[in-house]
Amino acid sequence: MVRRARKATLAGQENPGFCYDFSVMTGKIPTKERRRHPRHQVNDVKGTLRFSSGAKIINMSLTGMAVETDTQVRVGRSYSLTLKHGNDFVLTLSGSVVWCHLRGIRKTDGGETKSVYHAGFRFEDILTDKAQELTRFLEATAIIALDTRISGRFKLKLTEPVDLDTEYAFVVKTISASGLLLETETAPPEGTTFDMEVHLHGVVLQTRGRIVHSREVTDPKTGRVTQIGVEFVESAEAERHAIEDFIAQQLH
Repeated sequence: MVRRARKATLAGQENPGFCYDFSVMTGKIPTKERRRHPRHQVNDVKGTLRFSSGAKIINMSLTGMAVETDTQVRVGRSYSLTLKHGNDFVLTLSGSVVWCHLRGIRKTDGGETKSVYHAGFRFEDILTDKAQELTRFLEATAIIALDTRISGRFKLKLTEPVDLDTEYAFVVKTISASGLLLETETAPPEGTTFDMEVHLHGVVLQTRGRIVHSREVTDPKTGRVTQIGVEFVESAEAERHAIEDFIAQQLH
């Protein structure tokens, strides 16, 4: 059973229909409510955030690689790394972040300012058949003489970016037909879009979301976590019906 939570939109947001649960986020009851879809508190609803970003390979060896990216990766965390060369060669490896440093700031063509990070990854599955595939990848892309043995770290003649993918588990605090308030261990910037999977008591919802707000809170069981307001984007009609059916079931 769930109870209705009082909501109000956050001032200054582009979408006035996206609402936050102020009783959960601030402990205060807003004096005026503006909402398109009522938000409901829920228990035992969990899911997974899937983040994907691109990076430029600085150098690579048979054991790891260094990359440049505008996304801060988390030291110690595992990522799925997808390497591409030409139209046919695609290699997916697992790698953990061993270091990550802020290198500077750059401006995009649109005038937006972005941080630039350099990060080092250690490959996790090089003792499998992936090692042979990685050797072939280096032979095809490394800038070395033809008679040089493939060892050490090399720069690559590669224009394609490497895809960095990782997942974070989350717990849903409130839900509506237009979004979620959730708690997780990551703190991505506002405006980040991502794929997500939500387990609605037997129904698995797969959709995309956009972060409209995040802040750190203290959880009595797990310590510091990030509370994130997520707006659904690109939701199909079937996905919206699944959410509405779930809410209706919880209210009875």
